[in-house]
Amino acid sequence: MSHYRQAVLRALEQIESSLRQPLSLDALARHAGFSLWHFHRIFAEHTGESLGGYLRRRRLTAAATDLAQTKRRILDIALDYQFESHEAFSRAFKSAFRTTPLAFRRTSSLAWLHTRPALTPPRLHRLPAQTSMTPQIIDLPALHLLGLTARFIGPMSPDANNLAVIPPLYHRFHATSARLPEPRDKYLYGACRCPAESTRKHPDELEYLIGINVPAKTPSPAGTELWSIPASTYALFVHRGPVARLEETINYAFGTWLPRSDYVHTGGPNFDRSDERYRDGGDDCEFDFLVPVQRATEKTPSRRGTSRN
Repeated sequence: MSHYRQAVLRALEQIESSLRQPLSLDALARHAGFSLWHFHRIFAEHTGESLGGYLRRRRLTAAATDLAQTKRRILDIALDYQFESHEAFSRAFKSAFRTTPLAFRRTSSLAWLHTRPALTPPRLHRLPAQTSMTPQIIDLPALHLLGLTARFIGPMSPDANNLAVIPPLYHRFHATSARLPEPRDKYLYGACRCPAESTRKHPDELEYLIGINVPAKTPSPAGTELWSIPASTYALFVHRGPVARLEETINYAFGTWLPRSDYVHTGGPNFDRSDERYRDGGDDCEFDFLVPVQRATEKTPSRRGTSRN
């Protein structure tokens, strides 16, 4: 059993023991031994669900059982399972089970629960047995990415809105890129990270930056941000085909190659970079997807991820 699968199993056990207790996604990732961004990918690859989506669904499933089997007030059940109000619980419950908590209680039926059974460890997805793509291992100096940012809900979430947020962000960037300074290289970068939990409005919310690599301490024009990414070693995967299928390359990198390699993720941000090979983003499209890695026996650097200047 890989250490990735073991980490997911530990997270599942922690979720089951904490359904009625406060439990942050950051705490789950730390307990698993990974950065939140990296553990999002590991968990989704092994279970088919986002980390936040699974935690929310398990609490709703357990709450539905209480609704059907007890006469406790709906508000008390909602608060027990960490929903901040009757209204928030009702919205989440209706989204999951297509009925309100009150209507569900009146039916006194658990049939609703069979439509989305609880995920248990034996149902974890098997990792693919074969590999077909070996990345190039490269070293890159520190990057200072200047551009536009946006928050979005990741593609593994039932509330995913990445396709509604990220493409328009690229259009906005191209419309304003003329006022940016001269880049240090030829690439256009797309970087993604998990924002601080205190600032997230949704458990599966992520932050994306589209920008160029500039000298350190470059002033940020109004409306832009500068992300500084430390020097690192990367596994470089070349994505070929429509940009809409990038998720397949990402899932391969995390679900097939990384668990079988001699490398581990450093906890830094993953990013893509494109140049003239991108073309129109269609069938002939080609660009790089980079995963920050280190040898499994190396000590993880004390500084991870990005910093804001």
